[in-house]
Amino acid sequence: MTMGPRSPFAGLRVVLVAAFNRRYHRSGLSLASALSSLGCEVRPCEERQRGWNSIFRRALADRLAARLHHHPADVVLVFKGTHLDPADVVTLRRQFAGRWVNWFPDDPHDHETSTRLAPAYDCFFTHDSSSLTRHRAAGGRPHYLAFGCDPEYLRPPPAPSHGTAPLGFVGSRDPVRERVVHALDDLGLAVWGPGWPRGAVYGDAFVRALAGAAVGVNIHQQFGPGGDLVRYGAGANMRVFELAVVGTPQLSDAKADIARHFTPDREIVLYRTVEELRARARELLADEPARRSLAAAARVRALREHTWRHRLEELLTVALR
Repeated sequence: MTMGPRSPFAGLRVVLVAAFNRRYHRSGLSLASALSSLGCEVRPCEERQRGWNSIFRRALADRLAARLHHHPADVVLVFKGTHLDPADVVTLRRQFAGRWVNWFPDDPHDHETSTRLAPAYDCFFTHDSSSLTRHRAAGGRPHYLAFGCDPEYLRPPPAPSHGTAPLGFVGSRDPVRERVVHALDDLGLAVWGPGWPRGAVYGDAFVRALAGAAVGVNIHQQFGPGGDLVRYGAGANMRVFELAVVGTPQLSDAKADIARHFTPDREIVLYRTVEELRARARELLADEPARRSLAAAARVRALREHTWRHRLEELLTVALR
């Protein structure tokens, strides 16, 4: 049997600090799986206090130090890391070898936290290209890295299920988004997420919500009237990649970084105003062949370039230079 090429990261020892929970925090599990697929030896370190760690109030820095003492790492990858004080990171870096990397998912909405964390790490990754200058000015060593998707979890339904609603939106509720959502009330928009009447959806219900509408609407935070342009930024949220891989045609506000990853009008449809959102939504709802073409092209692109494995391969390549 012919063996494929050996991964350059085979045997790399990685301690992954993240939240791990199949219902609420799938990103940590997806990152661990992607690292394993690259041949890495992955040791998870739960970011949250759970079980005995909660009872005995064991701080994350202490738990991480114990993990590194027993299992030395070539790379310590922290996903978000708001529970890990930058001073503790500096101390741990002096005590233990390896490259210390943070991948922060909350730019550009939480610049206060990200600019505080960035200087403590050897490498700091953000999905928002507009945040790079801010992090450099704060003394960080930032790199752009887009979000990805988990094709094993976000599988298209076995049969077409785009019948739940004409339009679907999955995302948290806030006053800025609410104004945009209400502008689509007459077009049959179904909404899920924290703060909305239907509530949040997780697990299989989340996949069904993404896959159930004829068109998936993406509304980034701070888009629209009353939004903060600085906190709007340029980065594509996770939904861009999730809708693509689950096979739902997507209508998204035109974040600047999106065009790096999907071709407008071939793999995704973009809008820049609420009025344009309404117009493009009507066009897509009236054109089933266009919807099928968008969905198919976006899914092919996502599988070819935008899985979590692709992202971790890029992250490790940069971090180990």
